[in-house]
Amino acid sequence: MSMHLTLAEAFGRGRNANLDALRLLLAACVIVSHAWPLTLGPGTAEPLLDRTGRSLGGWAVVLFFFLSGLLITASSQRRSAVAFWRARIRRIFPGLGVAVLVTLLLAQVSGATADLRESTVWAMRAITLVSIEHRLSGAFVDNPYPLVLNGPLWSLFYEIAAYVLCAVIALATPRRRLAWIGALLTATTLGLLWNGPLPHRVDTALPLFLAFGFGMAAHDLRASLALLPSLGALLVLSVPLLPAPLAIPAVCYGILSLALVAPQVRLSADYSYGLYIYGWPVAQSVLWLAPGLSPASLAVLSLAATMPFAIASWHLVEHPATRRRAQVAA
Repeated sequence: MSMHLTLAEAFGRGRNANLDALRLLLAACVIVSHAWPLTLGPGTAEPLLDRTGRSLGGWAVVLFFFLSGLLITASSQRRSAVAFWRARIRRIFPGLGVAVLVTLLLAQVSGATADLRESTVWAMRAITLVSIEHRLSGAFVDNPYPLVLNGPLWSLFYEIAAYVLCAVIALATPRRRLAWIGALLTATTLGLLWNGPLPHRVDTALPLFLAFGFGMAAHDLRASLALLPSLGALLVLSVPLLPAPLAIPAVCYGILSLALVAPQVRLSADYSYGLYIYGWPVAQSVLWLAPGLSPASLAVLSLAATMPFAIASWHLVEHPATRRRAQVAA
């Protein structure tokens, strides 16, 4: 096989199956990264933060957004707006809804003192994503990172916002789509270079939307985007030397190139979303049951303990919801 495939050729040969394995690895990286603050307390630096300016979990989320931009753009262009949003809602919200209930149950077992009203408000804010409240009275109160139930859910709001951008841009002609994607990349790059204060949500969104925009651009330029693994590896290794607006596309291109030319790994199920939405509360529960664990020990144990939740989420909730979507579409 040629090592100089274009992205379109790689997808045409079915090599995008490796992206499922990559998403699973990224979800595992988030769990591993969070083991440090969960065991050592809020403010503890996560792996890679000091060397690259972004933690292991932070890079994983950036790459999630890049892959979403790449794959969701294809979905937005081949489906009607109604079908697109039906697919997105069924992929995200059934699993999220059950995860929120399971998270509340784990919190109650740990000794949460929140009454029905507080628990209901927490659940509704988590499911709607508009303003997620991470804390619940008495939950995991003796853990090093007390009260916080499911921190990673914060990114889902920005994921939905990115879908809105994608759906709007998909309405344009191909030439105008590229112009709008270019405008998105320019705006997010300038935002990251801005030294002044920005609203919290804008500051948080900038790197994620930059990565998502590069994913959209990669999809629309897939016929001419060469996958050069040696260049990709060099770009990934150079990240500590690059400013954020350059480091993000370097990592995105580098990891994509390496993933799509690597030996194929075909997964029979997609457990990445389940790992992501259950990783934090399961890790908190592990620490509640076994206090005093080291970060590395928690990373291993929480990965092992979260996998059954992810498996159950896929087979009992997520896959039935997406299968129903496919039946409706047929």
